[in-house]
Amino acid sequence: MLFWLAPVVLLLLVFGDGLNCWFLGDDFAWLGLSRQVHNNRDLLRALFEPAAQGTIRPWSERGFFLLFEALFGFDALPYRIMAFALMAADLLLLGWLVRRMTGSPLAGCVAASVWAANTALMTVMTWSSALNEAMCPFFLLLALASFVRFLETGKLRFWWLQLAVFVLGFGALEINIVYPGIALAWVLLMVDVRQRRKAALSVIPLVIVSVAYYLLHRALAPLPATGAYALHFDSRIFETLALYAKWSLLPVDWKAFGHSGRTGTLFVTVCAVALAVLLVSELRHRRTGVLMGLAWMLATLTPVLPLPDHRTDYYLTIPVAGLGILAGWGVAVALRQTGQSALPARTLAGVALAAYFCAMIPVSRAATLWSLEKSNAVRGFVLGVDAAHHTHPGKAIMVDGVSAKLYEDSIGQGAFYALRVDAVYLAPGSEQNLHGGADLADLEKTIPDPAATFHALQRHEIVVYSIAGDHLRNITESYERSAPVRLINPSVSASRFPGRVDVGNPLYSWLLGPSWLPTEAGVRWMPGRATVRIRRPEPGNKLLIEGTVPEELLKQNPRHLTVLIDGRETGNAKIADPETTFRRLFDIVPDPAGSVEKTGSADKSTAQKDDVEIEIRVDPVSRISGQDYGVVFGRIALVPSVPSRSVNR
Repeated sequence: MLFWLAPVVLLLLVFGDGLNCWFLGDDFAWLGLSRQVHNNRDLLRALFEPAAQGTIRPWSERGFFLLFEALFGFDALPYRIMAFALMAADLLLLGWLVRRMTGSPLAGCVAASVWAANTALMTVMTWSSALNEAMCPFFLLLALASFVRFLETGKLRFWWLQLAVFVLGFGALEINIVYPGIALAWVLLMVDVRQRRKAALSVIPLVIVSVAYYLLHRALAPLPATGAYALHFDSRIFETLALYAKWSLLPVDWKAFGHSGRTGTLFVTVCAVALAVLLVSELRHRRTGVLMGLAWMLATLTPVLPLPDHRTDYYLTIPVAGLGILAGWGVAVALRQTGQSALPARTLAGVALAAYFCAMIPVSRAATLWSLEKSNAVRGFVLGVDAAHHTHPGKAIMVDGVSAKLYEDSIGQGAFYALRVDAVYLAPGSEQNLHGGADLADLEKTIPDPAATFHALQRHEIVVYSIAGDHLRNITESYERSAPVRLINPSVSASRFPGRVDVGNPLYSWLLGPSWLPTEAGVRWMPGRATVRIRRPEPGNKLLIEGTVPEELLKQNPRHLTVLIDGRETGNAKIADPETTFRRLFDIVPDPAGSVEKTGSADKSTAQKDDVEIEIRVDPVSRISGQDYGVVFGRIALVPSVPSRSVNR
């Protein structure tokens, strides 16, 4: 019993602080899924629609978060317990398999312990979005254990159990596709030569399933051609393999956590020498079972080797189980040694294991505490804003002093959308310290225009908080006092009007004409005609309008837009299927008068207007339940001039 439980206890000792980690990053995207599920059709789409990187993981991501949010809400502990429970099951399964391979309970214990201590596990043990890295090996190991029982007993129910587990594994992680290779490796390396042919034939249906899954996945979610997830089949594959081999023996952040580079090199050298001696010795005696560990590592690493632009030790979570198999085999070999060879073999095994654990455990502990601290900052920020939202019902919440990292881990990933707190913004000027990205929220929607902020403050529609250590501090009064200097230019009267209008944002509603429909999820429908006021354009400005038209309406008729500024037609555009999301730039026709008259007591003088009225007309419109629906608008803005070839009309 001690041999079975020791690796699980080690896992808790090393990564136990991960149980206290909160949500961050991609967690909020998955937590926000429930807002998109209103019926069974929505549920199927949420579970199986390909994600941005072409992934389809209904069990380990979508279903996991949908179920746990329904049961536990934003209490992160049950999510973390699930990750620990799965990883504990993985360790028990690996220990069982290595015990089957070697006949040694100690070897199974060592194999699972080597896996449990590896720093690559830090991500899955501290971050709920990484549950796939614990769930996938559970399916792989359980399928392999079922296959082993089938080979040992000849009972078909174990083969069918293997097949069922294997198929379910595709819902956890795409790496599951390599399972037939792992099963075949077991047949070639562990099965008696007289039974290999029959055993190998039983793997063929599994290969067919993997091929079918690959073809179906490619059809539903084509592989990215560009970006970090684009595949590159060139010499960099071998560089990536060598790098992952090094990281499996020494944490990638070894130096970052203050450890000596020389000591790290020594640890890697000792472990590498021990593994080399083990492999050479066993292969010289034709004991090919030692290659099972390498087969596991190579099989589970192969899918990520063609990703030279996205190298991360997170990808080692599953492959280092193979390192555990090698370590367990090595311990079993050392224990079998007798006579003069016993002491050197056991000494080398003991020194190598000591070096490995001395390299892994300190960094695994430090990395877990670092992740805990990071998630605590996100928890304080997000729950603080949620509390402010309940304290000030009906008011928008604006936060000042948010760091780039905090933004990327929380509001940039839709944290408040997931909490159903929509009116949360960052203070104007925050953009100077933040960096946008394709997978982050639009900074222009997160940071309102200074003029819109000033107007909201004057009407007491917004409260302002700042980050103060691990909590938020209400600074509304002091922020209001500094607002005239902070947000507007007193010498430019037009600065009291924004240069952009996010039509669906309530902070800009004072600029909209009466015909706009109510806001829906950050956007608004317009009927056949609508107006919006915006700051007076500067010379060289163009007018940008962005919006969408639902596909089913656009297929019926294309939409024709006409844009007028202060009653003068500025341009027109056509929106046709399949362009459901559109973006158009319009030249701004100067006002021939250039001014409006003001009458004084002595004579007439002229002064420029501070704002202009944008009128948008759309034809045709869709009549639904007595209401005209034309176009859904997001943003209308003044932007600097661009070369004419960039204008999309």
